[in-house]
Order: sequence, then structure tokens, then C-alpha cells
Amino acid sequence: MTTEQSQPTEFDRYTAAQLSQDLLDRVIALEKDLQSQTNKEVILIAYEESEHNPT
Repeated sequence: MTTEQSQPTEFDRYTAAQLSQDLLDRVIALEKDLQSQTNKEVILIAYEESEHNPT
């Protein structure tokens, strides 16, 4: 393994958050509300710090 491969990246620090259905529905509703207000596509992404955080 090269030194470059063994160095953690910012993407290694986070994983998709596990949300309850209620919270996921609220995120989707907020996306739709923001899209309606801005006339732009809005995508909200929920991440949490990874348990195997290499940093």
C-alpha cells in the first residue's frame, strides 16, 4: 500500500446517516419546500461521522 492510499480522506470520515422514517419524511418535505421557494433542485444529504473514522 502506498503512502497516498493509507492517508485518510475527508470522505472516509463520514457515512450516510441512519434516519428514522419520520425524520426522512421531514427531510424530503424540507427539500420540496426549498425547491418551491427557490425554483431550483435541492438535495439535502444527511451524514454522520463514521465509527471507523481513520483520523
